[in-house]
Amino acid sequence: MSRLTKSYVKGVKVSERHGAGEWVQERLSSLILVPLTLWGLWSGWMMSGAGYDGALEWFRSPVNATLLAVTLLVSLWHMNMGLKVIVDDYIHKPASRTALLTVIGLLCVVIAAAGVFFIVRLALGSAPLPAGFGA
Repeated sequence: MSRLTKSYVKGVKVSERHGAGEWVQERLSSLILVPLTLWGLWSGWMMSGAGYDGALEWFRSPVNATLLAVTLLVSLWHMNMGLKVIVDDYIHKPASRTALLTVIGLLCVVIAAAGVFFIVRLALGSAPLPAGFGA
């Protein structure tokens, strides 16, 4: 029996020989997030009690702004991959799975774009939003 036609052995699904790349990407994003999380915790500790002006000064540092943007993007990448695994495992209707993965992907892109936009605004010394916009 060829490998292509044998998809179950004793009622257990046999590996289809794909997914290793996604597995490596998940582990890589986790490894990247470890030092970024430690940096974030350290930064929060150092900023505690600094007030609004201290926080703005922290954002104006190019290193801090860049690391924060990288942390946001890698976190969203990691989240997207994790949610994809959950959807693939538990949503069995192809149309529902495709729709849900599309919504998750678009949501991640929107959050990434908005997050980087606000980080850049703060890094350049602008207010996060114009006066009177929002609350």
